[in-house]
Amino acid sequence: MTGFFHYRARRRKMIENGIEVKGIIYEIEDISFNDEMIHPTIRFVTKEGLCIAEKVNSTSAGLKVGKEVTVIYNSKSPKEFIYKMSFSWPDIMSYLVFFAGIVCVGLGFWLAYKYLTH
Repeated sequence: MTGFFHYRARRRKMIENGIEVKGIIYEIEDISFNDEMIHPTIRFVTKEGLCIAEKVNSTSAGLKVGKEVTVIYNSKSPKEFIYKMSFSWPDIMSYLVFFAGIVCVGLGFWLAYKYLTH
């Protein structure tokens, strides 16, 4: 649990103090289906013109080679960065439909339980 709060604090500090640029998912390797981790390489160019390409850990299934991401990096150590994805409407709609389906299934189980116990 402490790791989660450390991660959130580090991320918040990076967002507040970092430099924002556009980056790209350059390649994806080491896809592990057991722990649902993927390891994309994100490439971006700093404001100073330094090209950075680093492999990161991610659990996001929406990452594809060529997808643009927003990178926020530490100006003193550009290899220290975070990234944010911008979602397209099809991505957002697919998540909404998925969650609506879960709600409907849950509601169905609840109604069946109520019907069968009375």
